[in-house]
Amino acid sequence: MSLTFDDSFALGLDGDAEVIPSGFVLDVNQNMNAKQQPKRTSSMAGDFYQLAFPASDDEQDHKSEGDNSLNGNGTYLVNLAAENLCLQKKLNRQSDEIKEVRAQLRGYDYEHALSSDSAAVDSLHLEGLAKENAEHSALLEIYNVPEFCRMLICDLKPRLAHQLTPCLPAYLMLAGFRYQDHAKDEEGLTGLFSALHAQIKETVTKSNDLDVLILWMVNTCSLFNLLRQYSGEKNKEWPAGNTEKQNSHRMQNFSVEPIRNQLKLRIDDCYQKLMKSAIEPVLTPKIVPGILQHDSASPIMNPQKLTRQHSKDTTQMQSLDDLIEFLNLIHRKLKIFGADPVLIGQIFSQIAHWICALALNHLMFRKDLCSFEKAIQIKHNTNEVVNWLSGKGLKAYADHFEPLVQATHLLMSQKHESNLDDLCGEMTSRLTKKQIIAILQHYTPSDGFEEDEITFDFLRKIGDKLAERPGEDQLIVPGTYLTPFDSQPFVHSDFPLETLSLPACIRLNSVSRLL
Repeated sequence: MSLTFDDSFALGLDGDAEVIPSGFVLDVNQNMNAKQQPKRTSSMAGDFYQLAFPASDDEQDHKSEGDNSLNGNGTYLVNLAAENLCLQKKLNRQSDEIKEVRAQLRGYDYEHALSSDSAAVDSLHLEGLAKENAEHSALLEIYNVPEFCRMLICDLKPRLAHQLTPCLPAYLMLAGFRYQDHAKDEEGLTGLFSALHAQIKETVTKSNDLDVLILWMVNTCSLFNLLRQYSGEKNKEWPAGNTEKQNSHRMQNFSVEPIRNQLKLRIDDCYQKLMKSAIEPVLTPKIVPGILQHDSASPIMNPQKLTRQHSKDTTQMQSLDDLIEFLNLIHRKLKIFGADPVLIGQIFSQIAHWICALALNHLMFRKDLCSFEKAIQIKHNTNEVVNWLSGKGLKAYADHFEPLVQATHLLMSQKHESNLDDLCGEMTSRLTKKQIIAILQHYTPSDGFEEDEITFDFLRKIGDKLAERPGEDQLIVPGTYLTPFDSQPFVHSDFPLETLSLPACIRLNSVSRLL
């Protein structure tokens, strides 16, 4: 304990009084009640004193309590360490028991696989050595259904899928169904399909990506056809093209018709999502610039406008190229992922309908498009798309453009009473009465051509002539209408199931094996 004095004062010791200067420090180490003679230290100046007092009882008690506290903490730590050691031994015993249970597992409980609260149980499986040109029975044993579905559907990215065998997921699903059919396990078969069905539905619902939707549209259609080709049902058409080996792979114990019915719903949903969410939003903005506004034919019609054309925006100049490039993109992805001709045909049939419908709806109500020069330009652009379809083997779907082609013929024809039979005959057979009248009402005579304005009397005569034509008389073409997908056409697969393999890149060897 130290005492500091700021001012000088007199301290009497043994009757003598001495003056203690300011700044003097006292160290109190003894009892303050005991009077002792201050000792002058040799190391201190003559004006400084040191007082020593004995330690107090309170300080000794506090020190004793601190020692007891340390002893108590030490005992607590020893007990805690012993308790932790006991828990660790218990945990080790439980871990050993879990390993023993896992070693006894055989297969997988499908009821738990479908339960959201169940946990996947890993089993130890040995992988067979890879052999070239090895054949097997095309049966896929799946140890862990949820993991198999996740790896095959969720983890399979399009950039990886296009490097694998086309429609590989569909073939692996079929091999899994065949294993359950071979084992006569109805619960296993329905459980496997339910898990795959739910995963495909979730993947398609959450995605707007063109690659993902094409990938699973192709594989669901392929699986649908495979379940017909390899079914055990009495249908002569489906197995007609099978080899003897393929017939040996047909289902033996269960009818898969209920599975096909459920799968058809997924095909319809996937087709709807692909066309309306991935294709139509990108295609629609390209139709009017590419078909109606692209002026690649204008220099031929009027060379004086060549300089003006070169001054236009580059995007407008390439609008038709952009449209055809997008069609190329869709076709290329369908081929890469293994789409069959029926699927490709239905997709491009719908695309051709959309292009023609939207272009015709705009043409009928725009005076700047209803002219002789524009008609030649529009026909040229339409022919470019038709030629592209023919080059891809899709010429049958070029018929969707016929109403638009006939509209251009109407704009380029002579519009006088002597030509009524042609105007209202075969030349406009794919156009309705209202559509023909609308186009003629908005027709603008071209500069440099000796043409008169179309009169109301001429339109009335056209209407009277067209009144004899049967059929519906609608004006607007339903441009956004999506024709339902037709899954009835059957497509045979020549792929030999016995040559299937599990690529290491998708890690399915850890949850399944081919027998």
